[in-house]
Amino acid sequence: MTNCSGKRTLSLLLALLTAVSVSLTACSDKPAEEAKPSSDAPSSPAQTDLPAETEPEETETEFLPDTLDGIDLGGATSRIFCWESWDPGEFFVEEDTGEIVVSAVYNRNLTVEERLNVSLEWNMHPRNDAAYGSALKSAVQKQNTSGDGTYDIVANYGMRVASCATDGLLMNLYDAEHIDLSHPWYYESATKAGTLHKGYVYFTAGDLSFNALARMSGVFFNQALITDYSLEDPYDLVLEGTWTVDKMHEMIMDAYTDLDGNGKPSQGDRFGVMVANDQMQTLYYGTGSHFIEHDENDTPVLSDDIYSERTLTLLEKYLAVFSEEAAFKNPIGDDPTIFDEGRSIFYIYPLGHVSEATLRDADFTYGFIPQPKISEGEEAYHASVTNAVTLFAIPLVIESDERASAVFECLASEGYRQVSPVVFEQAYKAKYNYDDSARQTTIFDMIRQNAVFDLGKIFASDLFSNFSNGVIGDFIWNNNTNYSSQVQKLTKTWNKKMEKLTEKLNFEG
Repeated sequence: MTNCSGKRTLSLLLALLTAVSVSLTACSDKPAEEAKPSSDAPSSPAQTDLPAETEPEETETEFLPDTLDGIDLGGATSRIFCWESWDPGEFFVEEDTGEIVVSAVYNRNLTVEERLNVSLEWNMHPRNDAAYGSALKSAVQKQNTSGDGTYDIVANYGMRVASCATDGLLMNLYDAEHIDLSHPWYYESATKAGTLHKGYVYFTAGDLSFNALARMSGVFFNQALITDYSLEDPYDLVLEGTWTVDKMHEMIMDAYTDLDGNGKPSQGDRFGVMVANDQMQTLYYGTGSHFIEHDENDTPVLSDDIYSERTLTLLEKYLAVFSEEAAFKNPIGDDPTIFDEGRSIFYIYPLGHVSEATLRDADFTYGFIPQPKISEGEEAYHASVTNAVTLFAIPLVIESDERASAVFECLASEGYRQVSPVVFEQAYKAKYNYDDSARQTTIFDMIRQNAVFDLGKIFASDLFSNFSNGVIGDFIWNNNTNYSSQVQKLTKTWNKKMEKLTEKLNFEG
């Protein structure tokens, strides 16, 4: 267990100036030599919206204020149970190193401490703890039984937090004194997923930590290869609503090159799109589809999306994409080497990859867009969060509702102002909400606003034998067209499990 209290050695003014002034210079416009297609046409860097060397004058950006002014917690300590997530520095950092996101997290925590007159103590538990969180349930059960109020907040692997909720171990966030779930620093989809009955929300996610952004799956693209193959601008396609699965299919058709000369698609070749098995599990939810919805009483029920023609169409289209040599299903898992070495036009992966040195040091400019729609006629783009997303909650028995709820709300509110904008800057190499980065800002907001948190995915291992983790993902991976018959066989079992879940919640209608 690691205890870390936020430090007060820097003034807030200096901290904020640091967060604004630091910038990344990880990517260049020079395409990797190995990535150039065999062509007599010269390769030129893609035109991007990178900020000019002389930064534009600061402009006023409107951020909704919170309602926490005047709260004084008297120097108390607020303890937070958290896990060692896949995103280092998600909750706290020991010191401000000057790296842009590190600075932002450091300054966010400093601001919360100073605003509320509280000391934050982050109790981190190792990721190898059984299934990422058996210690969480034990800690919350002990707290609720003893009444000692050890932890104000829990932040852990999403499936384990949800399990605590169904066991009646968590507070209804609607009852928390200072939490307003209608504010933009909470993701509406996460709050909906945390709704287990009308008026009862037990967990959520949002700007409480940058993990919610880092775990949103989308599509990275190589700007140099987009230019070299004379392809349409992916940002424009998204903003015009024409970025579809069919468009992706069309754009990758001529990309495959057998660079290593072994006569078959392999790790040494060039591709149009690459993905690992666990990331293929995001394709269903990445279109805005759900496995679990809510009825008129906000009770979780199976979604009609599971059985729809739309889902069959999506499966058919992706089966066609991944039947191409240019579409590489990476057998060694989440290894980004092919993309990071400039040998794939597209890479389906969460936004958090921007923090990896292999991408930041790459010899090409990359971009990040949502996963494609099924058709141009569909209204919105979405982003599926992966299983490694952190959910936040408050134990049922706490020492001080005022302290727990104020810290919870302030972490989210200050994350919204200080952390999420610099995650944008790290991802897109552009200042959030500036005119010269308008396309990226619009797309970033689109990804945040249309994130898909789904109880089916969250309860995949507990209730649905992992089928709901990706729904069509394994069918695409295995080139299996037997989806409808498999669903028919499993529906009766799923309905029984949903009935048991509803009985376990034991709410009055």
